[in-house]
Amino acid sequence: MLVWIFTLCVIFIITSTLWKKRWLLYHAWKTPGPFSVPLVGSVVLLSATKDNFFELVCRNLDSYRPVTKAWAGSQLYIVTTRPADVEKILTNCLNKSPFYDNFNDAMKDTLLTSKVSIWKEHRKMINPSFNMKILNSFHDTFVKYSSEMVQFLFDTEGREQTDLQEVIWEKTLDVALATLTSVKRSAIKERRRVIEVTVKFEKILVERFHTLWLLIDFFWKLSNLHKEHKMVCQIGHEHAENLIAEEYKSYESKGRNDDAIQSNRFLPNLTKLSQTKQITREEILEETIFMMMAASETAAITINTILTILGIYSDIQERLYNELALVLPNIENSPIQEEINRLDYLERVIKEVLRLVPTIPFILRYADEDIKCDPYVFPAGSNLAVPLVLLHRDPDVWPDPEKFDPDRFLPDEVAKRHRCSYIPFSFGARNCIGFKFGMMLVKIMVATILRNFKVRTVGMKSWKDIQWEYMVMLKAKNSRLRFEKRKF
Repeated sequence: MLVWIFTLCVIFIITSTLWKKRWLLYHAWKTPGPFSVPLVGSVVLLSATKDNFFELVCRNLDSYRPVTKAWAGSQLYIVTTRPADVEKILTNCLNKSPFYDNFNDAMKDTLLTSKVSIWKEHRKMINPSFNMKILNSFHDTFVKYSSEMVQFLFDTEGREQTDLQEVIWEKTLDVALATLTSVKRSAIKERRRVIEVTVKFEKILVERFHTLWLLIDFFWKLSNLHKEHKMVCQIGHEHAENLIAEEYKSYESKGRNDDAIQSNRFLPNLTKLSQTKQITREEILEETIFMMMAASETAAITINTILTILGIYSDIQERLYNELALVLPNIENSPIQEEINRLDYLERVIKEVLRLVPTIPFILRYADEDIKCDPYVFPAGSNLAVPLVLLHRDPDVWPDPEKFDPDRFLPDEVAKRHRCSYIPFSFGARNCIGFKFGMMLVKIMVATILRNFKVRTVGMKSWKDIQWEYMVMLKAKNSRLRFEKRKF
């Protein structure tokens, strides 16, 4: 009798769940995609390892383009590479996918992870910190730390650089501290430790994603990996709290007498708003963790990738150097913002690198309501995925898509394409708030390095020879660079 009661209860629960998800399941059935195992998901995920996950998933999704589905456990993902679909999704679906719940221990209510209601309030508060007047005030800081990076390369000239990304990351972290806060660099110690903790956090997330039973919250919270995850998050919180404490001291000493540009920088602005209870200290803590990571790590990865690819394509590097020599003829003088703005070919190079290798390779949203994209319906309750690495290499949009060609971004060429065929910083209201900050920093640092050095990538003949590590962001893991001082 007990066995029968238990069996009936299980059947009832399964039937009830299926009935509630009938609309989701119906449209999933009508959408093409790889084979899935009930309660587990798509077999392609089971056969992927940490080393081949990114390539395997992209290859399988590519075979079903432009629209496909994939199951990750009970979560349905609808994947599209049609620019019109992408525009509709990113315009209408502002809530993030439950995938971002993996960040909750570190930063739950941030611009990256929060629900729409919180995101709107925070975005409104943070927007003034990224207006062009404030961004232009960062120029000298960008130049200063770019020059420090050049000095490092002078000191190590001739040596093969295999970990340059972390060296650049230290400089971009210094940039973030100097521009987004009013705290002196000397007040924040162990910046290398901050980088190590961030890398460890990312590795734990990847480890969880590739361990099937850890995807279930009950088992995850019992695991040693979760304990390690909590410890790493705690260390990150302590570093951010120290930074905020210094900022509060600075605010108390300066009060309201600071100039408008200084007081509207990211952390001083949030500190000021906390005095009127518009934002809590806990919310400031989480936004600070996210912003420092976003402003420093993404820029470092992008700069390293640009240098690696330019080291492979010497002809494009020389063309870029000729532009730098023309616009910045006096190597002894620091570039001014007007000169940086005239570096059109450099901007096209950066855009082409981000087309082939977007630092954030996937955008994930949640469908609160049905999204009609003929002949499909992306049903409410599904996760909507935009794989930028496939969108940016769609042969229907990009002729010879795997060729590295910065002239794809000449104005006449750009005008031919749908505006959502290229979106390395996302699109719509919930796009990257700091994309102009990032582009300015990347342009100045790359221009400063290449004005002084010729870079060569060791052991590669094409960008396809680069091996990629998917750690939430896409990183080159076999980059070996040599820098040769330019002769003037």
